[in-house]
Amino acid sequence: MDGLLEKAAEMELGQAGYPVTPSLPSVDGNSEGRLSASEPDSSTKPLQPNHSPPRTLSSLSRFWARLRSITNRLGRWVSHSQEGKMKPVVRQLGSCPRGYPGLAAFLDSDECFSVYRRFGFLQSRLLLDKQDKLRELEEALDKLDKREEKASSKRPMTMDLPKQEIEPRQKLLATIEEQFTLYANLLDTASKMMALSRPSEADYTSVQNYMQGHEPLLEAEASWVDKQEDLVTLRAGREHAWLDSGIDKMLKWFHCDMMESIFGDEQTRQKSSGDEVYYSRQRINNFANTIITFMVLILLVVPIYVLYHLINDADNANGKVYAICMGILIISTLAFSAVLCLFTRAKRHEILAAAAAYCAVLVVFFGNVGPARK
Repeated sequence: MDGLLEKAAEMELGQAGYPVTPSLPSVDGNSEGRLSASEPDSSTKPLQPNHSPPRTLSSLSRFWARLRSITNRLGRWVSHSQEGKMKPVVRQLGSCPRGYPGLAAFLDSDECFSVYRRFGFLQSRLLLDKQDKLRELEEALDKLDKREEKASSKRPMTMDLPKQEIEPRQKLLATIEEQFTLYANLLDTASKMMALSRPSEADYTSVQNYMQGHEPLLEAEASWVDKQEDLVTLRAGREHAWLDSGIDKMLKWFHCDMMESIFGDEQTRQKSSGDEVYYSRQRINNFANTIITFMVLILLVVPIYVLYHLINDADNANGKVYAICMGILIISTLAFSAVLCLFTRAKRHEILAAAAAYCAVLVVFFGNVGPARK
């Protein structure tokens, strides 16, 4: 055994006639020239410095490759686990003819793209027209009342009149009812359309890019997308629209297979086989809820932790320490209010009430925690 170890050591050191480098062709074309430790070659150049990339970059690349491998395996496992299940039937954009069918499929493919015109000018014109007709009928009814009052002062006081006397009034009231019903329905519809939100800049840009890139309609019929001030979205107002918009931008900037695996599902992958990329709205909402939960925990735990150590670690709780604690209370309350404003659609009085409750919790904790007695 000791002999084998010594032999291996000699081989490693290049002794006993073992070659240090593999065979190299000679200058005259012969390939028999071998270099050994006992026969050094004067033409051998010294070793060059190693310019390989830092280990940090190689470690990151290996970590990224490993993460992509795990994600792909997870995706294959999910696909394999759903092989026995019935796949959902999803209308694909490529299966619809170019034109209105393809445009309708695109607008229906995601709630963000449900953008249409509200025709505010036409609403105003129709309302003004119905309003003027009702004005004329109102004046006609006033004239009829005055005329009947002149004929008999008791006629406006009762409905029990002969048919020939009450028939003009009944016809006029029936016409007024018909026109008022049309006006009320139109007014209610206009009010509902006014309550609809305008599309966000990102959603409008997506629809505009599709119209310009695919050109599904003729120029005159596609001009509706340029009237941005008259467009509304059928998408309901979200509780954390600003946060969702930030997540959408993040998905656009860092788009990759891993993002599609995390935020996509089977239905979103079936919608398009082209350049369009769809993400699951439910997964985006879950991610946004997770961010809000962590923000609330941080805003509750961090100020309490800092206040506790400021009070207990100080030798004497002097005025300077209390001033720092008051500053932490103010900054924490402002940060909590900013999170409510940016991440939710809370109303002003709701933000005020929540901020007051949050500040009260910190004040109660601050008042009950005193310096530790030694």
